[in-house]
Amino acid sequence: MRVGHHCVTITPPIPCGMGGYADRSGPAEGVHDPLFARALVLEAGGERLGILTCDILHLDRTLVEEVRARTAALTGIAPERVMLLASHTHSGPSPATWASHPAPPEYLRWLPLQLAGCLLQATRNMEEVEVAWGEAPVEGLGTNRTDPDLPFDPTLRLLAFLRGGRPRAVLLNYGCHPTVMGPENRLISADWPGAGVAALQRALGDGVWVGFAQGCAGDVSARFTRRAQSFAEVERHGWLLAGAALTALGRLCGPAAGVGGRPVRLAARRQVVRLEPRRLPSPEEAARQVEAARARVAELQAAGASHAELRIAQTALQGAELALRYATQGIPIDLNCEVQAFAIGDAALVSLAGEPFSALGRAIRARSPFAATLVTGYGNGYCGYIPDREAFARGGYEALSAPSEPGSGERLVEVALELLSELKAEVTG
Repeated sequence: MRVGHHCVTITPPIPCGMGGYADRSGPAEGVHDPLFARALVLEAGGERLGILTCDILHLDRTLVEEVRARTAALTGIAPERVMLLASHTHSGPSPATWASHPAPPEYLRWLPLQLAGCLLQATRNMEEVEVAWGEAPVEGLGTNRTDPDLPFDPTLRLLAFLRGGRPRAVLLNYGCHPTVMGPENRLISADWPGAGVAALQRALGDGVWVGFAQGCAGDVSARFTRRAQSFAEVERHGWLLAGAALTALGRLCGPAAGVGGRPVRLAARRQVVRLEPRRLPSPEEAARQVEAARARVAELQAAGASHAELRIAQTALQGAELALRYATQGIPIDLNCEVQAFAIGDAALVSLAGEPFSALGRAIRARSPFAATLVTGYGNGYCGYIPDREAFARGGYEALSAPSEPGSGERLVEVALELLSELKAEVTG
């Protein structure tokens, strides 16, 4: 098996609209740390897969398809074998035209050229490797974002590509919103995923590629773990990620070549699922929900509630306002949700578009036929929050602003498992 990798900057020009917070007061005024796209190309048995991780809020399907088409023309890698993943930093640009603060059109014209070029360059420095996987808990980085006592997945998982027993490339997978920096921040930043990647690269040495694949983070954030909303706290959270990665690298399983040294086989599947739009309240009922949420915020402010409690109420108000906008103007989000899965020998990588909740990723892993399964969100497009049924019943910001019907997440789980079953049969047949 061979891998190649490359990294390019995707930092936007300043000023630039920043995604992630509807209540941000204006565009970016500067750059705290650069944004990167990191490409990893895998090759075995005449087959190739391309993985591209991006420090960006999310990815638009039109942009994804343009990158795939350009990559196919440049490299011969088929579109269904290219996976694009967003880190979901809330201190970077949003490519969506419907965003509150969209990125400049000239940046969005340049970005697909840069991303396809990154994948092309990755094909030009291929080297022989073995692949293995590992995992470790991440202590103190994320919790459920509405109630820290609710379950979530605290585990970092990774794929390591080794030469002579030493890492040459590492793909990290952990689910938590990159929201250490809040809406007051007007500096471009990759937030803690960028800090974690940089810290791990420093620890592993020059020439080692590290990419971050955001997990099922729809209901997970650092709201209850961050000590401040500062760049020093971004660095601290980054080291929590890097420390867990070093632990996982110290106890790798595999290699994915499997028993008896049989060669690694690569395979890919994808399916686009049309999600049903959510049944919306009447404009009058949606307006009443906004007023109730606004009253709750005022009540907490008067009572001197904690920042975390107040933020939950403020985001619930934003969710109610978004539901009112949906009820009066329609849902602008593309509900064609792509599910993509890669097999890399005995390991698998699954991508869901949008913001799947942690329970959905756990359900896929629990039933996956592969020895190791990494599940990502924010891949190949964006179809909004995807709560599980229990989370829908609890309500809150995410449930109020979810554009698709309850049960959509469970439907995507079943599609992902079907793809994994097909892949398992292909690579072991």
